[in-house]
Amino acid sequence: MKNCPALTFKFSVIIFLMSGGFLLSTPVFAHHSSSAYAMNQPVEMKGVVTNLEWGNPHVFIYMDIKDDKGGVEQWRVEGNSPNMLQRAGWKKEMIKVGDQLTVNGAPAKNGAKSLRLITLTLANGQKFDGQGFK
Repeated sequence: MKNCPALTFKFSVIIFLMSGGFLLSTPVFAHHSSSAYAMNQPVEMKGVVTNLEWGNPHVFIYMDIKDDKGGVEQWRVEGNSPNMLQRAGWKKEMIKVGDQLTVNGAPAKNGAKSLRLITLTLANGQKFDGQGFK
């Protein structure tokens, strides 16, 4: 069997394109899904910040939120990455422990005290997108 330059070239192009496709698709596979949250059933809650984790892959705000009976529940509020939130006007310093916040988000489907953030409103009324798209 002879070595065919045209076939070798075609094979090289196919391998190159496939490699490029895999490299470009890696971020899609690495991204976290919102499927654990009931995105079509958002809720709004007010509470006090107990902790802020400003890091990748997501920003987490921990809050004490009063339940219907007057008790306090600890909630974890998950925002997007710091980079995405900064593009939408967020600053790490804008949220401090003890701050009163209003959060709107999707609750966890499994009943955990966890919320996927849609919007956040500071005590002064300033509103921010929790996904970092606006």
